[in-house]
Amino acid sequence: MEIIKLDNVSYYYKAYNDDGTVGSAVGVEGVTLSVEEGSFVALVGHNGCGKSTLAKLINGLLIPKSGTVTVNGLDTADKDKIFEIRKNVGMVFQNPDNQMVASIVEEDVAFGPENLGVPQPEIVERVMSALDQVGMAEYAKRSPHRLSGGQKQRVAIAGALAIRPKVLVLDESTAMLDPLGRKEVLEVAHKLNAQGMTVVLITHFMEEVLNCNRVVVMNSGHVVTIGTPSEIFNNTALLFEVGLKAPRAIELSQKLIAAGFDIAQQSDARILGGDVCQNLKN
Repeated sequence: MEIIKLDNVSYYYKAYNDDGTVGSAVGVEGVTLSVEEGSFVALVGHNGCGKSTLAKLINGLLIPKSGTVTVNGLDTADKDKIFEIRKNVGMVFQNPDNQMVASIVEEDVAFGPENLGVPQPEIVERVMSALDQVGMAEYAKRSPHRLSGGQKQRVAIAGALAIRPKVLVLDESTAMLDPLGRKEVLEVAHKLNAQGMTVVLITHFMEEVLNCNRVVVMNSGHVVTIGTPSEIFNNTALLFEVGLKAPRAIELSQKLIAAGFDIAQQSDARILGGDVCQNLKN
């Protein structure tokens, strides 16, 4: 079942021409895309390709200039439905510090359901459930500003989960984190997906999309192709065209295979190293 559907969607930003007149710049153009409920979909592409614009269209933060966006059957252009749509789509953005609104973790997570008018006893239950889901229950009484970047993002995810969404959109949510922080956030995302949550991951770290169901490649506001991680990373010509690279282990294994090594393509560097050593022994 489709939980998100974009049908020939275009969105343009206001821009100024060299002569000072007002023109427009493409955000996304002619995008048709569907996301199945319970899937884990990655959006990839170079900076400015339209990934974040697409995320904001899904959440109803932006309304398409043409075409339609529906979330759980609700049209984002219907102003009467926008509140319900934003309850269905939880968003976590790039900078965790910009998402903190309270001085205590549990109060920060409670912000969303409080604004929805959820009764206080249920807010308490939602907050603790959300913190438990992201492995941050023991930090409920801490100050968010004393947490690591990865922990802050997990709190931000908990804040999104507290509104009980059907879809979680991670918009470059690991971009400002160190490797450990990225690992923590991705583990939470995959755990939630295994429990049935639909996840849309926007990232420029190609290693992060290896375990996704589908990868959507964007370029200059358009969807260039959609496929499994294996299909995308085997298309080296396409990756070069849109300015992306396969994960390092895959790229290295491809080069080794081309050089005559009798090994299989690998996405895990440790396995690749073992295969190369075994090949050299033989």
